[in-house]
Amino acid sequence: MNKKVLIITGAGLAIGIAEALIYYNLGKNENKEKFAFQIPKGVELLKTTGIIIATSLATAALSNIIENAMTEKEQLIPITT
Repeated sequence: MNKKVLIITGAGLAIGIAEALIYYNLGKNENKEKFAFQIPKGVELLKTTGIIIATSLATAALSNIIENAMTEKEQLIPITT
């Protein structure tokens, strides 16, 4: 795996975890008067982590594919007469 893929995956994991915790807490505190920060436990935490890992890897793979497609050089074909 190249360094760019690892960087994109790592950044995706960090942002994905933060985003998941924000959404989780917004849902858990929807009908509460006072906001209380929570972290999911058990199976719910494992499912959330699995989804974050999968989407981070997919983002890194797609980014790599797009970058490679944009940086591929066209082969020059000599014109002979």
